[in-house]
Amino acid sequence: MSTFKGGSRLERYSWTVFVFFSAILVLFGTTDLPGASTSTSRENAINELFIGFFTAAIAVMGLRLRQRWAWYAMALWPVWIGAQGARAASTGKNDEMWTAAFLLVFALAALALSYRPAFRDPQT
Repeated sequence: MSTFKGGSRLERYSWTVFVFFSAILVLFGTTDLPGASTSTSRENAINELFIGFFTAAIAVMGLRLRQRWAWYAMALWPVWIGAQGARAASTGKNDEMWTAAFLLVFALAALALSYRPAFRDPQT
């Protein structure tokens, strides 16, 4: 299946936002893993690595090729970011809460921009 040819440049390359998110998570996971002293921190670092690698794979192999299932999978990002922001707000970590709000805006914008390529009629 070929990539989306129509639409604006932002629509065609909106999947790169999720590749950027995945690169950040892989970076966090690789830097957190060597210094993880408890099983919980090791588990969090490994989770960051897996989420990062799977997000990159879904964005490159699915969303870039305008697959609907990939759009639905990436729609979990705003849910996850919102949950992380709510957790940070409930524990009084305002910096993390504002970072989550900032990333939430980018995730929602990327989803909005990738909606038309993913849900267009395959016959056109």
